[in-house]
Amino acid sequence: MIGARVPLVSRLFSRDAALDRDQIAPLQLLRGLAASGVVVEHLLERYVRRGAITHDLPDFTTRLGQTGVATFFAISGFIMVYIALREDRPPPSGWSFLRNRFLRVAPLYYLTTLMIVAFGWLAQAMGARTIVAARLPNVTEFLLSFAFIPHRGANGLIQPIYELGWTLHYEMFFYLLFAAGLAVLARRGAFLVLAVLGLLVTVGTGIDAPPDRVGVSIAAYVFTRPIMGYFAIGIIIALVRHRIGDRLPVLPMSVIAVVAVAALGVAAIDPSQIVAMAVIAVAVAVTVLTTPATTRRSDGFAAFSRAFGNASYSIYLTHSFVLGAFASATVSIVAYGLPALLAMAALACMVCFGVGWLSWRLIELPIAEALRGRRPSRAELVAP
Repeated sequence: MIGARVPLVSRLFSRDAALDRDQIAPLQLLRGLAASGVVVEHLLERYVRRGAITHDLPDFTTRLGQTGVATFFAISGFIMVYIALREDRPPPSGWSFLRNRFLRVAPLYYLTTLMIVAFGWLAQAMGARTIVAARLPNVTEFLLSFAFIPHRGANGLIQPIYELGWTLHYEMFFYLLFAAGLAVLARRGAFLVLAVLGLLVTVGTGIDAPPDRVGVSIAAYVFTRPIMGYFAIGIIIALVRHRIGDRLPVLPMSVIAVVAVAALGVAAIDPSQIVAMAVIAVAVAVTVLTTPATTRRSDGFAAFSRAFGNASYSIYLTHSFVLGAFASATVSIVAYGLPALLAMAALACMVCFGVGWLSWRLIELPIAEALRGRRPSRAELVAP
């Protein structure tokens, strides 16, 4: 009868809770919310293309995805330093860190890249309308995309074959910087990375987008954009947490969630880069500075938050395969007005979470275990 009193959500994600019990649950919730921001923006784009939304949407809706990605980067900066500064284990070597990051990020990205190419060809063969080009990418495009090297695609934009992979260019570059920092200064490598990030963003103010298809000029432009500053935000917050430990008052999960959602909302509504950086910093800081490093309670909200965060990388990479069919199936419902649109956006987030969680459980974890020959540690399972 004791088991019967365990909340349904906790039992549903019980294996997740056992695996990730020392994760920072509010931070995991923030990761899931960031992924959902990308989902909502892309869903609205699909409704607009199908003529379901004939009026102009508020400007902030076009910044939901950017806000989500920026939040991912800030979280990534925090997590990498948080792992490196843990007192209960030695810092990883630069090589082992880079290897673990590559094995965590690359497999699902490679799989979804191949899927998007196959999806485009299949859709064209069936006569369906699709924005995915039916042209088979050449060997060079595959090599550049799989190597996370920025380049101009066939459409003239600086993005890989699977356009969502542009964010992974930044993630992998950040991992390279961080691995170098660990190799040079071990635990204090975060300070070196922080200085390099500041230098790159400063230099980037004088660099314009070059016309080149690939080369040093493209890489110099991409890796000096202001969005690199979000990694620095995460690093600073991790250093603050390491210094002050658990000395700040602990807030309830519900309060942390409200503050984080409000901060992300402000970041999307206000077009100012400075405001966005400030409020995203608040969102990340409140999730990690006002909660214990370990949340061992098996309550439903914490269990859901961990599952939401675990699935966030899969949500990001798989939602494109879900939203086309979802938008087509619900396009007539959206015509009933704003309440219907909000309901469909919420439903789309839930569906993409379900698909993402299944992808994490059935694809990401087995691949990670197979590549490492063992069950991956919690640190190794951290995704961008």
